Amino acid sequence: MTNRIYAEEAGGESAVRAGTGVGDFFRTVRDALNSKMSRAVIFLLQFVGSFLTIFYLRGVLRLAYYSLFYRLEIPAEQRKHYCVLISLALLGWGLLMLFTRRQIITRIVIMAAMPLYFPIFLFNYKHLVLIVPLAVMAAITYLASGTGEGPKTILGAVFLTIYVLGAFVFLSGQSVLKPQITEYTVERGSSQTGNYRYATVVVDDRAEGHTYIELEPNTLDIQYDNSVWRAKGYGKTVYLARPRRKFDAVWSVKPRAEITRELLLINPSVTFDLNAAQIRTLGLDKNYTKEYKLTSLSSKQRMKLKKVLKKDLKDSTAEELGVEVMKDDAKVTLTFGQMIELGLKPVLEQRLANLSDENLAALGVPEQNDVLTINGKVVFRQYVAVLERTFEKSNRSMTAFLESNDPAPITDLDLALAAKSREEPHGLRNNDESSKSGS
Repeated sequence: MTNRIYAEEAGGESAVRAGTGVGDFFRTVRDALNSKMSRAVIFLLQFVGSFLTIFYLRGVLRLAYYSLFYRLEIPAEQRKHYCVLISLALLGWGLLMLFTRRQIITRIVIMAAMPLYFPIFLFNYKHLVLIVPLAVMAAITYLASGTGEGPKTILGAVFLTIYVLGAFVFLSGQSVLKPQITEYTVERGSSQTGNYRYATVVVDDRAEGHTYIELEPNTLDIQYDNSVWRAKGYGKTVYLARPRRKFDAVWSVKPRAEITRELLLINPSVTFDLNAAQIRTLGLDKNYTKEYKLTSLSSKQRMKLKKVLKKDLKDSTAEELGVEVMKDDAKVTLTFGQMIELGLKPVLEQRLANLSDENLAALGVPEQNDVLTINGKVVFRQYVAVLERTFEKSNRSMTAFLESNDPAPITDLDLALAAKSREEPHGLRNNDESSKSGS
């Protein structure tokens, strides 16, 4: 009995000593963290970390831009993987911003990101694997931000108003600008080389309706491992028939040299307008000159040329400004370099007959080109689209954000218009035989 009492007392003393040791350890850690040196180190880490949050803001800005001018597509089999990757990335950024939430840079980043979330939520609301993690991230970082409660409440009301009114204005604008017609997308696919995607659309309106084919480039999309951002704003109608009728459309691939011969047979004097980059590529900028009337130039441009009109002098004299006063009907001949310096856009009309096959290759015309033929008539040549810069970024529609981010589903026209007994157009088909022969 006595031995048991001694054993219990010894065990109690050991437990007390163990508890005291753990408590001492935590107190030591707490004292170390509260020391001036540790506080300085933590502050330094927070200060440096706050600068890293700028990269998060940059990522949100890029995502907002993508949402406006691209269409997000996430394959069904990749959605779980995509959601995991996005969640992990946002978790890392969220922990960093919580750690640095009292730093002025992090507070600015959190507030600046709030309006940028709007286009992401507005255009990608169907992709919950992106929206849900991002919304949780936005809410937590905003509520935990080191910004004062007063400013945070006011800014929150402002951001909420922007979201609600922005969505209302956008949806109202889309409903007003959208024509009061019914469209049925009856086919969607890609050309033989995969450089272009097309959609065959049948329109049902108050008249007899019409059919059109719209092309978009496939080469301007942004590819990721688990998703694709499809470029918007490049759609071009290459065929339109009214009233709606049947047609036979064929994709083929033809060599560059053969298309050159075809175009010259159709019109030996066919010409293309070359822009500044194309002129420079062919080395035609050295002897390039163009005559301008001085009145067609701005006062700043005339000042750069040192050739001005009387109205440009204002209260100064020609001697003071070091310029030459010209008559109102005076003309000036500018070189290629002078035009670029003045912000003008050189354009050179060049005959196709004067362009060699090497010149065409230098201008970006591929050796093999997609060609679309409808009812025996060519309506699209990749060759011509490259020379005319049809799908260059400079020709992108700035209203691309008004396009739907949800591609129209494929519709069985026979079922959609059965009551009206309208004709269904044929779909596009690829000419495999011509592709193999290279014609």
